[in-house]
Amino acid sequence: MKLELLAILIVMTFCPSWAQQSNDSIVKRNAKIVLGSHVVIYGGTVVGLNQLWFKDCKWIGMHSINDNGDWLQMDKLCHATTSYHTCLFGDESMRLAGLDSKRSALYGGAFSLLFMTSIELMDSGYEDWGFSWSDMAADVGGIALYTTQQLLWNEQRISLKYSFHPTECAQYNPEELGHNLISQSLKDYNGITIWAAFNIKELFLDSEISFPEWLTVDLGYGAKGMIEPQPTSDFERVRQFYLAPGVDLAKLHVENRYLKAMLRLFSVIKLPTPALEYNASDKFIWHWLYY
Repeated sequence: MKLELLAILIVMTFCPSWAQQSNDSIVKRNAKIVLGSHVVIYGGTVVGLNQLWFKDCKWIGMHSINDNGDWLQMDKLCHATTSYHTCLFGDESMRLAGLDSKRSALYGGAFSLLFMTSIELMDSGYEDWGFSWSDMAADVGGIALYTTQQLLWNEQRISLKYSFHPTECAQYNPEELGHNLISQSLKDYNGITIWAAFNIKELFLDSEISFPEWLTVDLGYGAKGMIEPQPTSDFERVRQFYLAPGVDLAKLHVENRYLKAMLRLFSVIKLPTPALEYNASDKFIWHWLYY
């Protein structure tokens, strides 16, 4: 996941948007402006990540690696979540520019694929890194999850979310897990939980039934005891599974189209709620408030 998620959240916050208009010439103009801004954002983000992340790394030529077993697959879920929300960013930008839902969804998928592939190709050239086919598969999975739902339903009935809490593990390996809270929120997989949020009404109930449209049931996955990508003898690595209620920000009734778009973009965050945890070490644990 590295710094991608932070970069995408920053891009989401400051991305320019325009009201949807029916005039074709205005829509084309707005779409060109958004496309141009995305080119600048894409180029700047890729160059920035390359300088920040690989500045002190040795270039050894393009190669691939097998990191399927690293971090108990938490990094793969983070890749899928990042690519999913990059799709949402591209889709929402073009939707606000005036494109129809099908074209904006396809654009979002293409934009996410280009962005995530570029990052993976950067990884491929440096020592201690490499092109990961499993990372790429996770990226494509997140893109497929978002784009397929938009094309089928013109909405997201199953969404991916992220939550984080600080852990003591980072102090044992700050280079890989982060030196401060901001870097730890991106790199310390022990504190990250990835959620699949299922919209109850849209998926399981008849449309005529009166039920909150924003209420979701969320399944979470996390892990703890990970100091290095692979197991170490000093810490027990444990998978964690969660069940919790959730809020679908995109389903909140908001009249202002710009505020509604921002709620959709920031739906990447899983809001704190009570949660039931299961793990092989402690069995069932109840959290009155988990994030």
